[in-house]
Amino acid sequence: MKKIIISLMSLVISTSAFSMKIVGDKIIDSRGNSIEKKEYKKIIVLDPAVVESFYLIGGEKNIAAIAETARSPIWPVEKTKVLPKAGTLTKPSIEHVLSFTPDLVILNSMSEGFGDILKARNLKFIVNEGTSFNEILENLDSYGVLTGNESKAKSIKKEYENKLKNIKEEISKKPLNIKGAFLFSTSPMIVFTEKSLPGQIFETLGIENIGSNLPGGRPILSPEYLISQNPDILVGSMAIKNKEDILNSNPFVKETKAGKNKNVLILDSTKILRGTPRVIDALLDLHKELSNVK
Repeated sequence: MKKIIISLMSLVISTSAFSMKIVGDKIIDSRGNSIEKKEYKKIIVLDPAVVESFYLIGGEKNIAAIAETARSPIWPVEKTKVLPKAGTLTKPSIEHVLSFTPDLVILNSMSEGFGDILKARNLKFIVNEGTSFNEILENLDSYGVLTGNESKAKSIKKEYENKLKNIKEEISKKPLNIKGAFLFSTSPMIVFTEKSLPGQIFETLGIENIGSNLPGGRPILSPEYLISQNPDILVGSMAIKNKEDILNSNPFVKETKAGKNKNVLILDSTKILRGTPRVIDALLDLHKELSNVK
């Protein structure tokens, strides 16, 4: 039976894209790390998306500490701002982690290298990732187990599955039918592809992503390619704080439809790019905001 479970775990890892998956008596991540399927009482959560999801399902009591995020507040801010910290998002502190004597540490892709340090000290850890709506909602099953809130997690998952279905149906009645790019940075102009959460947001809204099918996880748009694609809209997030940063990033931007019509939008990355069910809440508002773009 043990061999069957191990084989099944390997098959799941090799054939599916996921962050966390429950297989037998284990919870495994897409990197192959596995932990026992049970409730953990003292969890250090070094991924803001997981912190927010824990609060959604009522699992905040299990949080021992979180990562410091000076520029990106974590919802619900009034509660998370007073939680103990175990270093920053990109540089967790092993001294602080050890001081909390956690029974589990949850990392994200920005801090997954910290897993080697945890492993050397026999600390259990798992890496969280959610790059699609399905992954984000599937992760709730694991969060429910980890916090002892399985019933509430299933309820929240069902609620957001229905909400996403209704949103897609609403958007399908009036798809945007425009072309755009979702920018990660302006110098160089790096964009998100279709294999990312921003890419799925574009697809759901009916926006043709000019970054699709370009090589690399976050490809650079050349001026020539930007002009040839002539996007209707440019959306910025992450380190991009204002529209002028995009419009003035290079002279070719103002030659596009987006530049000429100033169809440039800055999104709060904590609302639209963090892999929690809350990103689904933002879809309809974003659709309404973009519905007048021509």
